Amino acid sequence: MLFKYILAISFLSMVLATQNADAQRWKLMRYHVGAGFGPSQVFGDIGGTADENNWYGLKDLSFDETSLAYHINAGFKIDNRFAVKSNLTYASGKGSDAGTPNERGRSYKVKFIEFSGQTEYYFLSEDPRLRSAAVFDRKGMINNFSTLSAYGFAGLGLTYSMASHEKGTYMPDADSYKETNLAPVIPFGVGVKYVIDKRWFIGAEFGYRWALNDYIEGYSQVKGSKHNDMYYFLLVTANYRIKSSRRGLPSFMDRKFGRYSL
Repeated sequence: MLFKYILAISFLSMVLATQNADAQRWKLMRYHVGAGFGPSQVFGDIGGTADENNWYGLKDLSFDETSLAYHINAGFKIDNRFAVKSNLTYASGKGSDAGTPNERGRSYKVKFIEFSGQTEYYFLSEDPRLRSAAVFDRKGMINNFSTLSAYGFAGLGLTYSMASHEKGTYMPDADSYKETNLAPVIPFGVGVKYVIDKRWFIGAEFGYRWALNDYIEGYSQVKGSKHNDMYYFLLVTANYRIKSSRRGLPSFMDRKFGRYSL
C-alpha cells in the first residue's frame, strides 16, 4: 500500500513539474515567419456594394471578381494570449457594374501592396491543459498542448494601389480619379492555427480592410457610393517557429554576436 502511495505521489510530481515546464515552453519559440496566399476581393465604387445592408460586402462576394493575394509575415508572441505580427501582401482586384443595381457599363482592375501590423488576442490559446489522462509523446514526455488555436486581430496599415479602367469605361462623372494612391487602412478579422509540431503550424486568416480614403480602385465617390473602399483577404499560410534565446532574442541573432545560450 505504501508503495502505491509513493508511486502515485511520484507520478503526480512528474505531471506537475512537466506542467510547469510546458507553461513556459512558449518562451522558447516566441518568433515565427510565414508565407502563403489566398483569395482577395475589393469593394470600391464600381461593381458590388458594401454597406451595412449586405454585411459590408459579405453578401455580395462574387467568384468572378475574386483575385489572388500573396503574403509573407513575421510574428512575435508576447504571452500565451497576445501576439503581434507584421504583414506584407501583394494583391489584385477587379470589379464591374455588370449584373449589379448600378448598371453603368463600367469596370476596373487594380493591383496593390499592403504593409500592416496587427495585434492578436487568442480566445482559444495553446495553453497547456492538465487532463485526467495525460498524453505522452514518443519520447515519453507529457504533451498536453492544444493543436488548434483561434484569435481575433486588429491593427493599422498602408496600401499603395495602382488602378486602371477598361477601355471605354472611364467615368467622366466621377468626383475624382487617381491611377495611383496611398491609403491608410484598418485591418481586423479572425484567424485559426493548426500546430503540426514544435516548429511548424498552418494558419488561416480572414481579414477585412477599411481604407481611410476612397481611391483603392481609382474612383472616388461615384453617384450611389456612400462608403470608403474596402477589401478582404482569406489567407492560408505555412509558418515556421524560430527558437528564442534566454534573453528573448531570435537564436540566430545571439549566435551571430557570440552570446547564444539555451
